[in-house]
Amino acid sequence: MKKVVMTLLIFMVNYSLVVNASELSKAEKQKIIETTSSIVDQIFEAANNKQFLRGLDYYSDDENAFFVSDGQINSLDDLKKSYAAVGSSVEDLHNDIIEWNAKVLSAELVSFTLPVKLRLKITGIPEYTGQIIWSALLQNVDGQWLVVQSHESWLDCAKVAKALTPQ
Repeated sequence: MKKVVMTLLIFMVNYSLVVNASELSKAEKQKIIETTSSIVDQIFEAANNKQFLRGLDYYSDDENAFFVSDGQINSLDDLKKSYAAVGSSVEDLHNDIIEWNAKVLSAELVSFTLPVKLRLKITGIPEYTGQIIWSALLQNVDGQWLVVQSHESWLDCAKVAKALTPQ
């Protein structure tokens, strides 16, 4: 039920802000995309450097912000606990953004949908290489762009689960 409500909320917000986006000039939209893309770059750079909690500095701690990972809806506190628990077992992680897909929804909201090539080595498990789709909404909150919603989708969940499960 929570997922349905969240999806409807995102749809309504997106729909209500589309008109606002049409009022922005092409140059204004480009500047917004450059600014928010820089934030996304910093998030992925932190992950690639195994500084998972630093990457979460760009995520909103608002009670209405939600982040989907491994099929679970998480708060920022949930993500911090999860990253702290798993982080020490990550020997190597590298994300390569294959293609940038960004859409300015308003002067305050930008949507990203990014296919990402992933290389992951966890202690005691052979290295895994695959692809995820990372999507997020970044919102300008008091002059700071923050991720207010994100979702990670593995392209082949069964293969990933098998590859990342200790034998």
